[in-house]
Amino acid sequence: MEYAFTDVDGQDGILLSGRCTYEDGPRFHAMLGDWNFAARPIVPLDLRFVTFIDSAAIGMLFILANRCREANGHIVAIGASPHVMKSLRRAALDPYIEFR
Repeated sequence: MEYAFTDVDGQDGILLSGRCTYEDGPRFHAMLGDWNFAARPIVPLDLRFVTFIDSAAIGMLFILANRCREANGHIVAIGASPHVMKSLRRAALDPYIEFR
């Protein structure tokens, strides 16, 4: 997984790309540490370039969703491919993440 802080639909957001797997845990936690949840509790998350997501990475999205919720915000996931969206829907993330 690669990530970048970038403009997502006109807001500061996070772009994820590549394969999101268990091995990305340290990178994911670094990303969480670099995001200012107090200033930006709503996290636009661009998933257009994610090619695969495993259950561990879905768990990482739950962690991100909880951090957002603690700051009275949420995740807005944008552009997930049908394959990735199928995995996310199967994980029942709808109550935690707004999908666009």
